[in-house]
Amino acid sequence: MADLSDGMTEEHKSNGAFWAPAWGSALFEGFCRVFFSCYCPLTVEGREYLPAGSFLLCSNHCSHADSAALMTATGRSFRSFALLGASDYFFRSRGVRWSVSPLMNVIPIDRRPRPKSLAVCLVTCRRFVETTGGSLILYPEGTRSLDGEMRAFRSGVGFFAVELGLPVVPAYIEGTHRALPKGRSMPRVSPVTVRFGEVLSLATMPWRGEAVRDRRRYVVEKLAQSIRRLGPRHQSGELVCGVQQKG
Repeated sequence: MADLSDGMTEEHKSNGAFWAPAWGSALFEGFCRVFFSCYCPLTVEGREYLPAGSFLLCSNHCSHADSAALMTATGRSFRSFALLGASDYFFRSRGVRWSVSPLMNVIPIDRRPRPKSLAVCLVTCRRFVETTGGSLILYPEGTRSLDGEMRAFRSGVGFFAVELGLPVVPAYIEGTHRALPKGRSMPRVSPVTVRFGEVLSLATMPWRGEAVRDRRRYVVEKLAQSIRRLGPRHQSGELVCGVQQKG
């Protein structure tokens, strides 16, 4: 893995992204592999769907344990991932920043991004992918679910998928809501399952229209469907696509 701190410009430094040192990332990875082996046993399905190169990994989100579960489930180095994390959570609290920055690569994103902040975030994502050959983790819901139910997706995932042009890997995480729900600081013993789905390749998608906005909306719809199919309710036929419409 390349060192992102090498040759970083003032523009990149000012956006607030932080990159975990090799020792911190390795320490966190080792802890998570033990944690998901002994404390919250992890079952992984569909790992064969993961591309060899860079990709955008998107899943449901209901726990702070989700990113650790996803990275562990891939079987790949934690250093090869960067999380798009809410700027009002990861970057405005010194306590959170100091506790997370030695362990994970995190790129700030506003929950309600404006054009300028979105453009800065996109530049940082591109640089991470091009410099490291790594992948990005993005939660389309934009926040953790309180009850474990998947919420409507925000339109931002369509923007990043289309602009970055990366393969999009859908995933569903089951069990982290019981292990470490929102508002709880100590995890409970609970099994966790991560299911990866078939890659959504933008190059082969039958676009509904040529407008960029139509392409973004289509990606959001397809991704929501794919992730819900990986969830426990799909087997009972309760597939409902909840896509938040943006005017």
